[in-house]
Amino acid sequence: MKKGKNKKEKKADKKNPKRPSTPEDFFFGFLVSVSLVFAFLCFLSVAAIPVSLPQVTEAKGSAAKEKNIRKLVKGYPIEEMASHIARKDKKTAAFLVAIAKKESNWGIYSPEKNGKSCYNYWGYRGPENPTSSGYSCFSSPRHAVNVVGKRIKNLVAQKVDTPREMVMWKCGDACTRSGARGEAKWVRDVGFYYKKVL
Repeated sequence: MKKGKNKKEKKADKKNPKRPSTPEDFFFGFLVSVSLVFAFLCFLSVAAIPVSLPQVTEAKGSAAKEKNIRKLVKGYPIEEMASHIARKDKKTAAFLVAIAKKESNWGIYSPEKNGKSCYNYWGYRGPENPTSSGYSCFSSPRHAVNVVGKRIKNLVAQKVDTPREMVMWKCGDACTRSGARGEAKWVRDVGFYYKKVL
């Protein structure tokens, strides 16, 4: 014999009446499931896209270049210029290091003015506060790297972009006209250090 529902059960049935499942309920459940799967797949796809951060990559490249330059010039006066040189493009930085090695042994033999260093490790002659012998005298390592770096960058832009072509730094037009004395050694020595930075 079946017992009837007590008062509490009857009240619960009135609050939550059961209704039969309809095709709309099934379709709604299906749409919710598909939406969740789609959202999950979108999240995975977005997470797989590589994020390009040029500033970070550039900074890492500059830091690696600086580390290499510092290691190469350790203990020489030019070492204090390493961070400034590393910020230049690869070819300019390579020529800054290589030419300075050849022209001043990385700053050991360089011009002075009034008893102070001119930070001119490249034998550069320009309008910047010239010494009595005509070499530019720069106010700081940064100033020196910026001026000389700009000159080298301009030459590279004119396709003077190998140690063989850059020999004009040593002897100007005389190199191309007469094969000036010491030209081959200059090219060889500069080329050796140029490759170490490049």
